[in-house]
Amino acid sequence: MVDPQPVTVRSRVERVQRKADQQTTAHAYLRDSYSFRHAALTTVSLVSGLFLLAMIMASASLASSTLGLSPGEFQWILALVAIASFSTVVLILAWRYDVRAERHDQAVRHYTKAAYVASRLLIRAEPATEADLDRLEELYLDDRDLPRIPEKLFLRLKQWHLLKVEASKELSRNPHQSIPDLLAKGPPGGSG
Repeated sequence: MVDPQPVTVRSRVERVQRKADQQTTAHAYLRDSYSFRHAALTTVSLVSGLFLLAMIMASASLASSTLGLSPGEFQWILALVAIASFSTVVLILAWRYDVRAERHDQAVRHYTKAAYVASRLLIRAEPATEADLDRLEELYLDDRDLPRIPEKLFLRLKQWHLLKVEASKELSRNPHQSIPDLLAKGPPGGSG
């Protein structure tokens, strides 16, 4: 049996950097997802509120003459839009996608800093020491206040990160290639 290569301080720093990059990608994906959900719910709430306001300002006779709605139908539409508008506000307050996005943004900053520190250790003239590695690992592992990646999303987000890294490398080799063409090729060795 062949002995595996010895684990060096440099290889451990590289490992922390890879893990920090992966965590950054995962948290950035979740941050963007939660930000989009919050923006979508807020937009629905505002549009339904404006629609409700416009309908309240219109009289039942105006709705009847312009839209052909009976006063009863007009009242039902008002009630349903009001329920939808109120329900959307309740969902915004209950799900707090804005807070989730902010927490994942905090994690993005944390892991970006850890990856940056690792990259600085790798490019400096003198090799990283055990003490440097200990400080880096302490920084990386100081995550008690950060949100966790849900277990059911971990593999999908890891795959997203690996595909992003490969696409970035391909784009570096072919900077004039269009992004849609790059993504259509799929991963190297894949069916595309």
